[in-house]
Amino acid sequence: MLGAGGRLSSSMASYEFRPQQLHMSQAVGSALEQAHHLMVEAGTGTGKSLAYLIPAVQWAVRHGKRVVVSTYTKTLQQQILNQDLPIIREQLGLEFRHSLCVGHENYLSLRRLKRAGQTGLFTLESDEEQFREIMQWAGATSTGIRNELPFEVSPGVWEDLGRQSDLCMGKNCETYSVCFYFKERRKRFSAHILVVNHHLFFANVANNGAVLPRFDAVIFDEAQNLEEVATSFLGLEITNSGLYYFLDRLYNGRTKRGTLSRIDHPVPLHLYRKVDQVRQKALQFFGNVLDEMGSKSRTLRFYQPPPWNNLLYEPLEDLHQSLKILQSDLRLDEDILEIEAAANRVFEFQNTLNAYLNHHMEDYVYWIDIAEKKRGPRISLKGVPINVASAMEEQVFRKIPRVVLTSATLTTDRSFEFMKNRIGYDPKEELVLDSPFDFASQAALYLPEDIPEPSDEAGRHLPMLTARIRDLIMISGGKTFVLFTSYQSMNQVFQGLEDLSRLFPLLRQGELSTGKMIEQFKEKPSVIFGTHTFWQGVDIPGDALKSVIITKLPFDVPKEPLIEARIEELKRKSINPFKHYQIPRAIIQLKQGFGRLIRKKTDTGLVSILDSRVVHRFYGKRFIESLPPCRLLEDWKAVESYWKENNG
Repeated sequence: MLGAGGRLSSSMASYEFRPQQLHMSQAVGSALEQAHHLMVEAGTGTGKSLAYLIPAVQWAVRHGKRVVVSTYTKTLQQQILNQDLPIIREQLGLEFRHSLCVGHENYLSLRRLKRAGQTGLFTLESDEEQFREIMQWAGATSTGIRNELPFEVSPGVWEDLGRQSDLCMGKNCETYSVCFYFKERRKRFSAHILVVNHHLFFANVANNGAVLPRFDAVIFDEAQNLEEVATSFLGLEITNSGLYYFLDRLYNGRTKRGTLSRIDHPVPLHLYRKVDQVRQKALQFFGNVLDEMGSKSRTLRFYQPPPWNNLLYEPLEDLHQSLKILQSDLRLDEDILEIEAAANRVFEFQNTLNAYLNHHMEDYVYWIDIAEKKRGPRISLKGVPINVASAMEEQVFRKIPRVVLTSATLTTDRSFEFMKNRIGYDPKEELVLDSPFDFASQAALYLPEDIPEPSDEAGRHLPMLTARIRDLIMISGGKTFVLFTSYQSMNQVFQGLEDLSRLFPLLRQGELSTGKMIEQFKEKPSVIFGTHTFWQGVDIPGDALKSVIITKLPFDVPKEPLIEARIEELKRKSINPFKHYQIPRAIIQLKQGFGRLIRKKTDTGLVSILDSRVVHRFYGKRFIESLPPCRLLEDWKAVESYWKENNG
């Protein structure tokens, strides 16, 4: 199928034989047949997704098995669904069933939509307008998935119309036979291939397998992100805004609306008071936090439990008990579900806050984030595990006999050791496949020595960085990604280059959705200013992108609570954290950023690393050697010559 004279080469005029793709496909097929674990780094252009999907489909169909394919980005997920699986079905003639699995909360609930129309749920004109548009869309959509709405629905509207598992009536619901979620769920249980994202996969782990159908193998693409996703799912978080939002939806004393006002049963007056008591105690509790911490944006780690009285414990307990009593008095199934769900949320708030304030979870790192917002500071109380390796080994890799991890960026120094140690993975087979692209002729790497390091105390770094970015944008005629490691530096450089907007559209992350930015970028020569979102998962082959500028080596901020705690853990084990954690993490991220430029064999262009530490510091060689071998440019004259040679 993938060989030089195989079925794809004869049925697709655009198909190019890549020996790396065939090698990877054979390795994946063996791992599935022989039930072992496999780790594959396959360089950009290998065609990884077809390399694992073809053997996965064949194996699943032959043996009546089910394979989960998990991605990190929506872009790759859409490629698999809209390009790769149709090729396998139409060009190779393989018959199989597949299903896209998204979280249940992404589906429209037809029952809740109908009820909202009957009860006149929305008071704001903007919300009512969205409701009317969703009513029309509901009659036309075949999926009922939120992302397919032709507009950005407000979170509050979707909260009332989207599916929520604890409000679902299942087979007892009048809309069960036409329910979007259950129609897709039935497809899932008959599918050979389940396409999911890492977040949903770990939601399934966290819920003891209750989210996805039973499966026999999993293939993680974009596997370099597994540690961070697993960490977030094993953690805990409570926010002031989240608690206030929940209480307002339960009952808002100002508008006299909320869940309690809609049920078909007299609600005791004391229950309304209990909701207000929780609100008042929450305002007092978070007010005390701000009195002590200040209301300016900041992040602070706690090494000991914070000395705050849990003013919410008793009012939350009272509210929980009162809701349970009310639930026992209700007659309508819909009302019972609504109040039971509210009682469970109160219980979750209580447990999470208690665990946070007492540091119940061992080997966790705890911190507070305060963010200034228009409506007042947003306070987030967070706790996450410092190391997820043992949890992942126990809950994922030991339980699933066939696991494949793949990405273009899994190795450092051509070794998988760093990644394996971080996630507790010990595969039977490891494979490093170089890219089929000829980087020596397709790409050049500009490494200027004259830009002061980011820590330059004389204040020369930012002006010189901005000036060099301007030069690079001008010489490429736009067609540029400028990649940053923080919003602050991105905004500073953007402000210094705003005058270029008379020549090229300047697209800054946060002002438009990623999808809209990419669309506009492809339409005419433009410049994208982006942070972490644009370092990975963004695919722009062809002439639209000719220059990628990396403004700073992507080291994690060492004082971020989680990073700091991981560094401390390594020191306790007598492991050098800079050498064995911070540098490898930055190398993997740098490889991702570099990989944005060359996406097919006819692409050419320039990658510029404007952080002179890559030239001056002892570790710089490790970064450069981790990148594909390409032409090195050390000064501006060399850049001008390169551009003249390759772009006329």
